[in-house]
Amino acid sequence: MEVITMELIKADVTVVGGGIAGLCAAIAAARQGLQVSLINDRPVLGGNASSEVRVHINGSAYLGNSPSYYAREGGLVEELKLRIFHYNPLYNKKLMLSLSDTVLLDMVYDEPNISLFLNTCVHETGMENGRIKWVEGLQLASERKFRFESRTYIDCSGDGVVGYQAGALFRWGREARHEYKEDLAPEVADHYTMGDTILFQARDVEYSVPYKRPGFAYDITKLDFFDSIRKGLNHRAFPRKINGLGGLWWLEYGGHMDVIANNEDIALELRKLVYGIWDYIKNSGEFDDVDNLILDYVCPIPGKRESRRFIGDHMLSQNDLTTKPHFEDAVSVGGWYMDLHAAKGIYDEGPATAWNFVPGLYNIPFRSLFSQNIPNLMFAGRNISATHVAFGSTRVMATCGCMGQAVGTAASLCMKYEIDPAAIVESHMGELQALLLRDGQTIVGLQEELDPYFAEGLQIRASSQRSYANPHPTEALPLEKGLCLVLPIQTSVAESVQIKIKNISEHSETLHVKLFGGERKENYIPSCELKDYRLAIAAGHDDWITLDMGCEKPADDKIYIVLEGTARLAVYVNEEKITGAVSFHYKPEAPSRLKKFNQSICFKDLLPPQNMYNPENVVNGYSRPYGLPNGWISERTEGREWLELSFASPKSLDEIHLVFNSQLDLEHFDDPIESLIQDYDVILTFEDGTEREIVIRGNYLTLNKHKVDAQGVTRIRFDFCATFGSPYHEVFAVKLFAPTTISEGQVKSQ
Repeated sequence: MEVITMELIKADVTVVGGGIAGLCAAIAAARQGLQVSLINDRPVLGGNASSEVRVHINGSAYLGNSPSYYAREGGLVEELKLRIFHYNPLYNKKLMLSLSDTVLLDMVYDEPNISLFLNTCVHETGMENGRIKWVEGLQLASERKFRFESRTYIDCSGDGVVGYQAGALFRWGREARHEYKEDLAPEVADHYTMGDTILFQARDVEYSVPYKRPGFAYDITKLDFFDSIRKGLNHRAFPRKINGLGGLWWLEYGGHMDVIANNEDIALELRKLVYGIWDYIKNSGEFDDVDNLILDYVCPIPGKRESRRFIGDHMLSQNDLTTKPHFEDAVSVGGWYMDLHAAKGIYDEGPATAWNFVPGLYNIPFRSLFSQNIPNLMFAGRNISATHVAFGSTRVMATCGCMGQAVGTAASLCMKYEIDPAAIVESHMGELQALLLRDGQTIVGLQEELDPYFAEGLQIRASSQRSYANPHPTEALPLEKGLCLVLPIQTSVAESVQIKIKNISEHSETLHVKLFGGERKENYIPSCELKDYRLAIAAGHDDWITLDMGCEKPADDKIYIVLEGTARLAVYVNEEKITGAVSFHYKPEAPSRLKKFNQSICFKDLLPPQNMYNPENVVNGYSRPYGLPNGWISERTEGREWLELSFASPKSLDEIHLVFNSQLDLEHFDDPIESLIQDYDVILTFEDGTEREIVIRGNYLTLNKHKVDAQGVTRIRFDFCATFGSPYHEVFAVKLFAPTTISEGQVKSQ
């Protein structure tokens, strides 16, 4: 009998797990120049986002409802989402998901520093002096066995297979309320986790297809929970339309069991439920238009939510998410609600989940991403150092991907300085944060200061600049329910602004005006009342009025103007999206629950005038709205616009990065993002008067990097030719990088 020979694979870092966290970790490390082994036990990449499991990549934008408004993550997660949409515009409709697998594979194969091992199960981890020395993987189909050796290991396997085998300290289940002073935790600790779900796909084949329930499946009408789901109780409800149904997230099971040891039993139970529910949908007579539907796809494996959570130097808890303390070692963000599912899933008598409010973006510290007792082990994904309650927010895949980018980047510093992750916190956090920001990672409150080498004598001009106004109304919205207009303010005070009001009554109506300020720059939450007054609007009035503000600029740089009235009183709006100036429904019972209505309240003549979209904003160190909009916007145009940076003396220039507006208030998008700039030219002028041109056509990314490796540059000009539909050209940031021997770039915390 032939013996399988062990193949030795050496790399700088080994990443175990090819979900979104592991994918981002591997790509980040590879782009920093490391040789990476990426090991995945499935035939496709993406984990729960793959075509096998079919879950959307959700994150801090909380389905577009985040009180931080501009909350979608940047960095590799943003790139990944935009690439998936570019090649697979039907992804958000849960169709053609195999193309998404291809996009993820393409991103990995595009990195020459990554060696990918699919269908490879890590079954043993070797230790030496308390450190991971190697991990072994078996690739059954090819009958190959590998030993992976590297300096640093990153466990993104979900269940934490490497950390567990290495003896890393971990938690399982729910902590007691007193341990971290979490009021959402149970009084007494237990071993309950969140359960698993098997999703499925329904499809219309345009002719009648019968369905017979297989023998192993349940007749769900005889199960205890049947009446509850038929009536749509406890968040467990069938959608109105079944065609295209991508599964039922609440069809969950196993959190009261060991979801690892009982994996196969849980999967079987979920299959019994899936096929039984499809029998009910097809054959009960309670659903319309289901004759032509087939059960097109049933996931072969359950999507798992929770199992082991490792212990790092900081255990992220509920209060870290709600009070948002300052972390010197912040490396990524989260923002999904603390979404705590019922442990027994479909068999639980209580609600399927509890969506516990998180007040917008929060930072995640690096100390939660490496092991407390295994010095060369980092982790990202659902196995990070977080309590069960905090995990309810951090577990979603976009958040996991951002953590993956953080640890993948950190691995490069471990290699550079021959250190372990804990030493980065002590001596190299500024460098890690600078690398992450350079690559588009979102970290709340961190500012990339322009390198002094470029800043001295820099002049910035633009072809035009959008005025800070929205003066062209298209319709009037009644004010029987309050609306709120949020205006970022640059100046130390806000005196007045004009809005357009219509009174259709034959009598005078009262407009109730409330002014609020906020406390946190990343949020759109009215929290402190500044002024409250009423205005009489004459019968038949249909014109602009002046609102007195007389307020000092609040801590979050924004004035919240709440308008309340009656159904006979209306404020004018239009379809414009004005970066920074946001309109939403005002709910006094829950003012922090931002509810969009996808239109903008018209305003003009803000006093004092605000130079809000100055081209100089592109070098202010922010790459998205934070308090202020932080970007340059041209005037409305159908032609070209330009932005120009001129230096007082010739400069050596290694790279130029451009950050465009990709509508960060959206979680997902079914149409091209209109504000993205797709066609532009970069023109470098040198001290001898010669020029070099870089022509870009068909861009679809937010962050665009241009390696120029140029000396003697006196001017950089950007000619913007076309967007995906917006009449404005918007740039959040222009980042300039000198050769490393010259650069003095810094990161500053706000």
